[in-house]
Amino acid sequence: YTAAGVARSSPSVDLYPVEAYSIFIEGEKLTAKLKQRVIDRCGESHLRQYLLNKHRLSDGKVEGINWPALEGYLKSMSVPRRATQVKLQHGWIPTNSFLFTQRRATSDQCPLCASAPETLQHVRCCSAAVTFRQERIARLCRDLRGINTAPEIVHCWKGSIEMACGDSVDIADNGMVLVAPGLAQALSLARRHQAILSWEGFLQGRFSVKWNDVQQYHERRRWQETASHDKRQPWDRRAVRLVCEFHNDLWQYRNDEVHGRTQQEARQKLRDEIEAKVRALYARNPLLLARYPSIYSVPLEVRLTRSTLVLQMWVKQVVQHELITDLVRQKAQMAAGSIENFLQPRVKQQEQRASGSQHLQAVRAVDTLLRWWRYRARFRSRVELPRMGIGDPG
Repeated sequence: YTAAGVARSSPSVDLYPVEAYSIFIEGEKLTAKLKQRVIDRCGESHLRQYLLNKHRLSDGKVEGINWPALEGYLKSMSVPRRATQVKLQHGWIPTNSFLFTQRRATSDQCPLCASAPETLQHVRCCSAAVTFRQERIARLCRDLRGINTAPEIVHCWKGSIEMACGDSVDIADNGMVLVAPGLAQALSLARRHQAILSWEGFLQGRFSVKWNDVQQYHERRRWQETASHDKRQPWDRRAVRLVCEFHNDLWQYRNDEVHGRTQQEARQKLRDEIEAKVRALYARNPLLLARYPSIYSVPLEVRLTRSTLVLQMWVKQVVQHELITDLVRQKAQMAAGSIENFLQPRVKQQEQRASGSQHLQAVRAVDTLLRWWRYRARFRSRVELPRMGIGDPG
């Protein structure tokens, strides 16, 4: 860019002399991150419609969500953690119910309590994680107070999160007294607005914009306390981060209990799981086709001495052999008919085939006679009747 007095990234210039083309979106010239901006623009309408339908959001609800705070939090994360958080926000985490729907799991039951299908909502309300969940809620409240969150907001969020997680709420012990009528009114408005947006969406990062009004009222009323806190990041972005991390920790606790907290625990749990599958196959003793080796060709004690990867491949192979065996048996049953027909004497079967062939011969004879009769009728109408003066020789 060589235009005098004009910045290199100025969007006010339509086209520089050295530019071959310019890209504009809604009248704004793109001067940086062209590819990303174009990709976002091309898929924006479809993504917006998908999110509206999935989370049941109307245009009014979309306008009432604090999107800048959620966007700032997601951009501050690394790519792997951001991917996990986005899956949590949209219900794409690999729960047993989700995997069972995709036929990637044999059961949709919760691996911790085994009392209900494991959905995203059940992960938050699982009875096997009550102790951890209560401790994590207490830590969330401490962290919220650490960023100078209004005590009224902390109390409101604590009770609502406990209700969303299926825990009992102690209404009698509120722990505070609202002395400012303006704050009570703003808090009531924010609570009702968040209830419209849903508290489940709150745990997924969709905050109401009304919470900022309550926090600003608190900061104006307690300006001396506010001045001592760090203000490098806005309060709403830090609050969104704390709540989303709480939601993520519930899912992480489930993974730690199922798969182990360390690599050694994960390997041991995987080994125990595959050994249980092998023992179940030996106890069930599936009947396979003759061309497949029997599972008892190798004793169980010898089989269990092999590595985890070899056992996984063997279990997968046996499952495939069972599927093929079932298909071959179904095909044979369709060809042979019922078991009564299969066990009939061969003489009776030959008689049935002979009677069937006689019926087929009779049908063919009748068909030949009909064809001859049609030919005779056509010959008579075209040759003999015109000679006798009947009909039109045509």
